[in-house]
Amino acid sequence: MSGEPVNDGIGAEGGDIRDLFSYNLQRLAGVSTRIALLDIKPTFGLNMHDWRALAVLDYLGAAPLQVLAQRAGVQKSQMSRTTVALEQRGLIGRTGNPRDKRSSLLQLTDEGKRIAREVLKVSHERNRRMLAHLSQQEREQLMVLMEKVTRGSLEFLADLKGGSDPEELQTPEPRTLFETETF
Repeated sequence: MSGEPVNDGIGAEGGDIRDLFSYNLQRLAGVSTRIALLDIKPTFGLNMHDWRALAVLDYLGAAPLQVLAQRAGVQKSQMSRTTVALEQRGLIGRTGNPRDKRSSLLQLTDEGKRIAREVLKVSHERNRRMLAHLSQQEREQLMVLMEKVTRGSLEFLADLKGGSDPEELQTPEPRTLFETETF
């Protein structure tokens, strides 16, 4: 049976890229991003970096640029450009950072909060449609499995980076390991 496709995310010797979990995950992420962009750009005038910045600030409350970029999974330079544009639109503002006088804290304005909440409502429906072929139990199982894959991926990343403190891999509250990853 060697050489036959194996649908386990690793694939059989001699298989191809379509058998790999990472390839399929990247394809799904690309589709998800395209759907989100087509869903929110016409109504809200936001690109994906804008939406991530607003959504992350919505749950953090206030954060320095570096933390915002890290939690959004975006490079600091890109997040800097994004926040400048969102400031110009009146969706985010800056205040002094009491912990570090050299940086400022970014936070949503009232208008930014309103837009973030509206986009979040649209996002709930988008995710409902994307997961429509799964039962409630399957959706819950998917999220548990994603957490496990995330843990394994972060451990592998830590190994590639020369090891890391085991405390960094503890499951944080409330939602995801990605909230603790340092890039």
